[in-house]
Amino acid sequence: MAVLIFLDLEWNTTFYRNKSGERVPFNELIEVAAMKVEQDTGAMLDSFHSYIHPRASRKLDSRTYRLLPYERDELRALLDSAPGFLDLGPAFLHWCGPDPVFVEWGNNDVEVLLDNFAFHRLSFDADWKCEYFDLQYMYQKLVEGDLGCQPSLEKAVTELEIETDLDFHSAWNDTYYTVMAYQAMLDRFEDMTMFHRPPKHKGVPPLWELELGSYETRWGCKNRREVEHPDCPICGQPLLLGRWMRTTPMEYVMRCKCLEHRRLYLAVTIEKDGRQWAGKAAIYKEAGPIAERYRKAYRKIQEGGRRKEKKVAG
Repeated sequence: MAVLIFLDLEWNTTFYRNKSGERVPFNELIEVAAMKVEQDTGAMLDSFHSYIHPRASRKLDSRTYRLLPYERDELRALLDSAPGFLDLGPAFLHWCGPDPVFVEWGNNDVEVLLDNFAFHRLSFDADWKCEYFDLQYMYQKLVEGDLGCQPSLEKAVTELEIETDLDFHSAWNDTYYTVMAYQAMLDRFEDMTMFHRPPKHKGVPPLWELELGSYETRWGCKNRREVEHPDCPICGQPLLLGRWMRTTPMEYVMRCKCLEHRRLYLAVTIEKDGRQWAGKAAIYKEAGPIAERYRKAYRKIQEGGRRKEKKVAG
């Protein structure tokens, strides 16, 4: 019998300084809810739920209070009496068992879960691995037939005519609703099988690309020689380097120059690889959307600099 673990998390976004002194965001878990479900029938087998006492941040962001269906004092009391992640994390992994298969609405929760293990320096067994599916994408593909926009869980539950007696944006309630949506989809598609979201279309192929390997830190791959001192993939001459721009949460882009072949773009992208980060580098001549993202990020920095100058002058 195949068992799926439906997962929903709530977190508070805070900031901390890494080893390099860079101020980086961290999504610290404050609630975890999961339900074990029989894949073929959708029957609920077991459940896990706990609030988590935050350690990285002393106070909750105002956006966290707005999103969750709790009064401030109520939520604060729930978190103050909850276990910390150092206790909760290993207990949750033990409940999941080896080689868990997670199902979430969207594609963020498992990544945030693994980030919290890394932040608290909690290790996994050497052979531990997990797989996860995005039920939101499956709903878009099977029910809506439209991949243009990502429906909220509340929208899907309403369209599937599921009773909504519970508030949304609570980890436990949203896990329950995700299971209900899965059961409704099973009823509608008798031969439904789980499938992954395909990789994004890359557009124009790069002149050169290289798998950079796996690293413990998010951007450790940028220290590779091929990234720090890139060569023109056409003539092999060293490139004149520009400025790195973080264009998306998973992409850095640098505009470079070859004396013979003019402007080129070096893009470094990362993705979660179990407990580590896998990096890839690529150099483009016709960069298309990558070049546009670079220009947009660069303009934002320029505008911010001009605003600072005006404030000082004023």
